Amino acid sequence: MGQQRHLIVFLLLAVYLTLFFQLGDLPFMGADEPRYARISEEMLLGGDFVTPKLEGSPWLEKPPLLFWIQALSFRVLGVSEAAARLPVALLGLLCALAVGGLARHLAGIRAGVLCILILSTSTLFFIFARAGSTDMPLAAGLTVALVCGYRATTSRNPVWSLLSGAALGAAALAKGPVALILFGGIFTVYFLWIEKLEWHWRHLLAGTAAFLATSIPWYWSVWVENGYSFFVTFWLNHHLARVMSDLHHHSQPFWYYLVVLAMGFFPWTPFLAGSCARLWRARGETGLNRGQFFLWIWAALPVLLFSLSASKLPGYILPVAPALALLVALEWDRDLAGETAGRRSLRIQWLVLQGMVLLMAGAIVYMSRTFYASDSGLWVALPLVGATLWGARESRSGRPERAFLSLVGGMVLATAAAFSFLGPVVEHYHSARGLARASQPLISEDRPLVLYRYFHHTALYYTGYQATREEVPSLAHLREYSSQNPQPHYYLLTKESGWTELAALQGSQSLLEEGNLRLVRLPRESLVQEPPVAPATEGEL
Repeated sequence: MGQQRHLIVFLLLAVYLTLFFQLGDLPFMGADEPRYARISEEMLLGGDFVTPKLEGSPWLEKPPLLFWIQALSFRVLGVSEAAARLPVALLGLLCALAVGGLARHLAGIRAGVLCILILSTSTLFFIFARAGSTDMPLAAGLTVALVCGYRATTSRNPVWSLLSGAALGAAALAKGPVALILFGGIFTVYFLWIEKLEWHWRHLLAGTAAFLATSIPWYWSVWVENGYSFFVTFWLNHHLARVMSDLHHHSQPFWYYLVVLAMGFFPWTPFLAGSCARLWRARGETGLNRGQFFLWIWAALPVLLFSLSASKLPGYILPVAPALALLVALEWDRDLAGETAGRRSLRIQWLVLQGMVLLMAGAIVYMSRTFYASDSGLWVALPLVGATLWGARESRSGRPERAFLSLVGGMVLATAAAFSFLGPVVEHYHSARGLARASQPLISEDRPLVLYRYFHHTALYYTGYQATREEVPSLAHLREYSSQNPQPHYYLLTKESGWTELAALQGSQSLLEEGNLRLVRLPRESLVQEPPVAPATEGEL
């Protein structure tokens, strides 16, 4: 009983540190987080929960589920980074619990606990579970839909189908029709493989009704409000065009997602080898491996479909992570149960992991030195290296449970250290929060912050959208801007390269510096070009 209590405490601590620890300390990152938070704020203030708006104009690129839950969080907790990310982290927890429940159904409660720990310490998963973007809402909704859909194949209770359809509808409200395509493709391949449609007609009816009741009201309402604009922006530009073209400049090679998964499923990637070998050996015994084969379809089909797409981003492949975590959990469960057939393979997997950890640790330290924070990088790398070496030793000594807990513990400590020590470095170099907020008393809508040779959506967000909407790319463009927007002086946000140019102008002043960004004050006189002096004529001489 005491051992079970300790395990529960360990599980709760691991999930808290990977998904919720210091959730709001980092500023919004990238283009999506600040933009989505702004849309959610405007939705809450304007009260229009049908058409998302950005700066008062319809923004129809994504469905509204993320904006709904963020607006609700803002209403309860106030507007902040933590409030924007908390509902996404809770969906990450729901995703982990759902796939853990399927692991328990397939192999018992130990497999369920292992699965939750593996998924919550997978790099790709906890990064997106802590980000205010649409990727985790899609992954969570699709995971619940697939888990409940699979349970419906072994139960006549239509409740599983109702839950599956409702979750699939929520996934379609998170990121669009891709949820339906993935769900339908995975179950189509699965039913073709077992040569049987395992859903009763009541399952099909209940699931379809729940899906339509969940998703159709918004799609119909936004179509009524926006008509052709919704069709062009949502369906053509941001769905069909992403698949068929590189319109949005996210082109990558076909093998891109293999690399993303190798790194994104760290540190558990090597332990997939045992599941691959087991599936290959038992490929003719369909009855014994039905659940495992379903998981491999779940993992493989999205990789194939997204690899064929013209646009590729790391978050697209997130729905694969729960299936991979369950496959690895089943292998660890067999090892903990005392199966010895794969001992040699397990030793090789630990060797591969040690190599990956050493490369990862070296990369962390190198990047930390680049940003003048090598000590912080060491605090992240040391738990990874120490836990992996100790885990390999425990595994060779015949204590796989200690090896597993060591690896999970090392990953949790490294993750917590990264949030604590590397977070400020990331903020200084990958977000404009500090300098944008410092500029707010100095700027206004009529006198916005000028983004000179630099553009970032966080600069717009943290100035309350009192900044130029595009970067001013050169001194010539800056002089043109000053002639069209005359004022005594300008405040500019720029990188070091931009400051090098501005420093040569008379009266330029660097007010604040953070990372590789500077807040600069520039008088208008320094931008006024004096007209060239005409050569004197003979009469004047």
